[in-house]
Amino acid sequence: MIPLLLWIRFQVVAVALAVLLVVALVPFLHGQDSAALPSPPQAAGTQPAPTSAPPTAKKRTSNLPSSVSVAGVPTDSPAVVDEFIPEKAELKTQILKLVPESRHFRILLADTLVDSYAGRGFRPLWDESILPAGIHRTLSSALADHAFPDLFALDPDALLPSITSETVDKKDLAYSIALLDAGLLVRMGSVPGESIWENWYADDAPGSEDWTVEAVRKDLLAAIALRPFEIPRILSTLGPKNWIYRELSRAYPEAKKSVLTYSGLPQIPDPSSAGVAKPGEPCSYAPSIAAHLIDRGYLQMDAAMIQTLVSMTPELSAGLIAFQKDYGLDPDGVFGPASWRYLNTNAADQYRSIAINMHRARLIPNDLGDRYAMVNLPSAELYLFEDNDFFADSMRIVHGRASKDNHHTPVFRDVMQEVVFGPYWNVPKSIAVKEVLPKAENDWGFLSRNRYEIVSNFNPYNKSAHRLSPANLEMVRQGRLFLRQKPGPSNALGRVKFLFPNKFNIYMHDTPSKNFFLRSQRDHSHGCIRLGDPQKMGAWVLRPEEWTSEKVKTAMFADERKSLLVNDGINVYIVYLTTFPRPISGGKIVLAPARDVYGRDDVDSATLQSAIPWNQPTEL
Repeated sequence: MIPLLLWIRFQVVAVALAVLLVVALVPFLHGQDSAALPSPPQAAGTQPAPTSAPPTAKKRTSNLPSSVSVAGVPTDSPAVVDEFIPEKAELKTQILKLVPESRHFRILLADTLVDSYAGRGFRPLWDESILPAGIHRTLSSALADHAFPDLFALDPDALLPSITSETVDKKDLAYSIALLDAGLLVRMGSVPGESIWENWYADDAPGSEDWTVEAVRKDLLAAIALRPFEIPRILSTLGPKNWIYRELSRAYPEAKKSVLTYSGLPQIPDPSSAGVAKPGEPCSYAPSIAAHLIDRGYLQMDAAMIQTLVSMTPELSAGLIAFQKDYGLDPDGVFGPASWRYLNTNAADQYRSIAINMHRARLIPNDLGDRYAMVNLPSAELYLFEDNDFFADSMRIVHGRASKDNHHTPVFRDVMQEVVFGPYWNVPKSIAVKEVLPKAENDWGFLSRNRYEIVSNFNPYNKSAHRLSPANLEMVRQGRLFLRQKPGPSNALGRVKFLFPNKFNIYMHDTPSKNFFLRSQRDHSHGCIRLGDPQKMGAWVLRPEEWTSEKVKTAMFADERKSLLVNDGINVYIVYLTTFPRPISGGKIVLAPARDVYGRDDVDSATLQSAIPWNQPTEL
C-alpha cells in the first residue's frame, strides 16, 4: 500500500513540474514577457462574449455582424480571426485582396472563411471530386433567382490566378470565396441594411442574430455537407429563412417570366375616371373585372359568358367580395380605386415590386420570436403571430401622415414591455404649441372641456395640476410646464396604449376617432400607431397572464390608470413592404400589393441601382 501512495505522489509532482516548465517557456516562445501578451483585438462595435446566455432572445443590443460598425459600414479591423496565428492573418489578408471593396460584408466573409478553415486544420472545405468546373454562369443564374442581375457573382476561375497564399488549397479557396460571396449577397443584400431601413438597428433589435460569424459559419458548414452539389440549394442554405422572404422568392420567378409573356388579361379602367362599379348596377368594364378574378381563382365562369356581362351580377360581386376579404379591403362588393389598385396589377410593376421587396425582406430576422406583432405600413395593417410564425389575427391601423415628413412612422423594431389602461396623453411640445394652445387661448373653456391639465412633469403618479392662466400657458409654450389629457372617452390615446420604449416615442394605442379605420388610405396620425381593435390586441398580449377579452374591456372602461408589465416581452416589427405576403384564414397567404405611402420604392430602387435585375452589369 505504501509503495502505491509514493508512486501516486511522484506522478503528481512530475505533472506539476511539467506545468511550471511550460509557463516558464511561454515568454521565450513569444519573444516577450507573458504578462504583456496582448489579447486578440475586437472589431469596432463588438462586445465581449457573455459568460452565460440571456434567459430569452427577446432583446439584444445589436443585430449587426461583429465586423460591421454601428452605421453598418464594414470596418478593416478583425472580428473573430486571431491575428497572432500567422496562417490566419495571411489567409485573411489574401481573402480581402480578392473580395471587391464594394461588398459591404467582406470582413464578415473573410472572418467566416478563416474561422472555417482553421476549424478544419486548414484542410479543404469542399470535396474536390464534387466541384464542377466553370461554375460562374451557374452561380450567376442562381443568384439571379434571388433578384440580382446576371453576371453579379464572382468567378472562381478568375480569382484563382491572384491567389498567392499557400495556407490552403487555392482552388478550394477560390470556390469558397465565390460561393460564400453569393450566399452573403442573398443573405444580407448588396448594400448595408441602414441604406434601406435606416433605423432597423436602433436601440433594442429583437430577433435572431443572423449576420454573425457564428451564424454564417454554421450555415456554411451545412451547405458544404449538401449532396449532391447544387448551387441553388447552397444559396438557399446560406440565404434568409424568414417566411416573408420565402414567399416573395417563391413568387419571383413567375413574376419575372410574366414580364416576357403576354397574359391576355385586359386592363381594367380606373374607376376614378370610369366610374365606381356597385353590386347590381350596370358596368361597362365588368368583363375585365371578371377576367382578373378568374385569373386569381376567385370566380368560376365560362369564357363565353365573360363577354356577355354588362353589370355587376351577384356571382361577379360575390367573387369580388371574396377577393376584398383576402386582401384586407372593405368587403362591400364595390369596385372602387382601392380594389382597382389591388386587382389591376401590371406584370412589369409586380415584378419590379417583388424584386425591391425581396431586398428589403433580407433584413428581417430568420427567427422573429415566440410571439410577435408585425405592422406593415404600406398595408396599414397589424398582424399577430404565435410560435413558429403561426398567424393568429390581424387588424387595421392608422399610422403617420404621409403629407408631413416629420409625421412618418419610422421602420424599426423593439420589444413591447407594458400595457397601460386609462392612459394619460402627454402632449408633445410641438403639438401643444401648434395645435392645443391656440385653441386654449381663443376658448378659455377648451382645456377643461377636453380634460386637459397643466402639470409640472409627466409622472403619472403626480396628481397635482396648475391653474389655468395666461402666464401658465406661456410657460407651456416655453417648455417649463406641460399639457396632458386625463383618462376618459375623449382622450386622444383612447382607453389603452401598448408601450415598446424607443427613441422615436412611437407606441400603439386606442383612439376615439374610429372613422379613419374605414378609409383605404389610413395615414393620419402624428406617427404613433392607432389600433382598429385595441380590445382584441389587449386580450392577445395579456393572454399568458390569463386575461380574457371581457377582463380587458372592463379595464379599458374603468377610466382609471392601470399599468401591467408584459412578461417576457413581445417583439414588435414595423416594416415597409409594398408587396406583402398577407396571411389569411386557413393558413393561406396572398401576395398583396400595397400603397407606397411614403414613396420609398423609387428611393430604394436608386439605392439598389447596381444590384437590381433590370440593371445588367457586364463586369463587377
